[in-house]
Amino acid sequence: MEVKGVAFLARQQMMVQSHGEAAWKGFLTEFAKQEPFFANPIMPVTRMPVDAFLRLNEELLARFYAGNKDAWWQFGVKSAEYALGQGQLRTMFSQGDLRRFLLFTPGIWKGYFTEGELSVHPGQGYTDLSITHVPKPHVYFELSVMGFAHGGLSYLGARNLTRQVLKGYTKGDREVLYRFNVS
Repeated sequence: MEVKGVAFLARQQMMVQSHGEAAWKGFLTEFAKQEPFFANPIMPVTRMPVDAFLRLNEELLARFYAGNKDAWWQFGVKSAEYALGQGQLRTMFSQGDLRRFLLFTPGIWKGYFTEGELSVHPGQGYTDLSITHVPKPHVYFELSVMGFAHGGLSYLGARNLTRQVLKGYTKGDREVLYRFNVS
């Protein structure tokens, strides 16, 4: 499994905005000594080894967020807000396009990761999102991707938004299944 460079660039942008360019550059220079892959420029189409990308996110968590995995959820939320507010999804969705947004999320997964699958299963009054077939199950994938879905729904005006974690890497499962209830 590989992660596309666009995921790294999104994280870089977020870290520069929240912690400053000097802190980001210092972190990346130091981290590249442990993980030489990050000593080279990363373009949107660059393919990163999943292990290197996950180590980067674990180190970010340790350095900037005191190891709090909730930060990965917030990474997803903030990514959705950016994508829908000023990024690549800005013109694709309008307020209230909740189901349409959720049906689009598998394409977002494919835009970032070369393996695994994000599936959408609409129901009466809810929509289930599942992540399956990930060769390297990691809590990062669950929290950042489901955080993105939650953030996107909120941004698009979901009221009474709730979520249930039916399965998750956070629970020791080999797949992820979240149920989003929206109105």
